[in-house]
Amino acid sequence: MTDAAPTPAAPARPRVLVIDDELGPRESLRMLLKIECDVACAASVTEGVRQFRAAPPDLVVLDIRMPDRNGIDGLREIRALDPCVSVIMLTGYGTLETAQEALRLGATDYLKKPFDTAEIFRVVREAIRRTARERQRRRAEAELQEMHRRLADQLSHQDRLAQLGQR
Repeated sequence: MTDAAPTPAAPARPRVLVIDDELGPRESLRMLLKIECDVACAASVTEGVRQFRAAPPDLVVLDIRMPDRNGIDGLREIRALDPCVSVIMLTGYGTLETAQEALRLGATDYLKKPFDTAEIFRVVREAIRRTARERQRRRAEAELQEMHRRLADQLSHQDRLAQLGQR
């Protein structure tokens, strides 16, 4: 029996959540993106948010016009749950006002249907990288804050000890 080096775990595939009430675009995105990503789909904002809570993705592709709740409402709720995740807004009925509102609420990008395959891949890859960078930045920030807190506690403790020694 030989001691073989452990095989490194394969990097996790990015997870994408597509929320669109139209079957055609939803399935087209699923088929395209499954080449590089694990893709979950939802036909409504309510279902999409439920899936988001159960398994937070690295990217959300969100249609704007849907019957139960619109994508802008979904974007607000997703942003409240995770300010780091990239959200690409997708619409066949884009207006300047809607695009501006989506970007103001933190959408990463805004694409119109029908979409170009090469553009979708480019935008999706960049959005996934953006999510990873933002999550890493937030983790590093939290670690620095924790280190700062611990150092402040140590200094306070040392000051108390020094004051006891001066008496």
